Amino acid sequence: MKYIPVLAVGALAAVATPAAADVNVMLGGTVTFGANRGTELGVSLRLLENNRRDESTLGAGVTYFPQSNTVGIDVFAGYLMDHSVFGLGYDLVQGTPVMSFGYVDTEE
Repeated sequence: MKYIPVLAVGALAAVATPAAADVNVMLGGTVTFGANRGTELGVSLRLLENNRRDESTLGAGVTYFPQSNTVGIDVFAGYLMDHSVFGLGYDLVQGTPVMSFGYVDTEE
């Protein structure tokens, strides 16, 4: 009986299929808002889990804020358009919500 949970997890892992889309890189601008900081503009570099336009995507990345000379690490959920992405996320270092828009190489 102890092996049933292990077998169930193994069966689910065997059936699960990864997404067909490829990993992508985003370069863009990010604005912080709310929480304990004022609005600040930064430059972001993110890895996104999808490269197909007109689809949603998840990602994580790094943002440099030149005004305060700080770096943030964030998680991100966005929507891919024709060579661009827009989305919202949360900066784990700064402790603030972020909004981003950037360039990404998308496919149909």
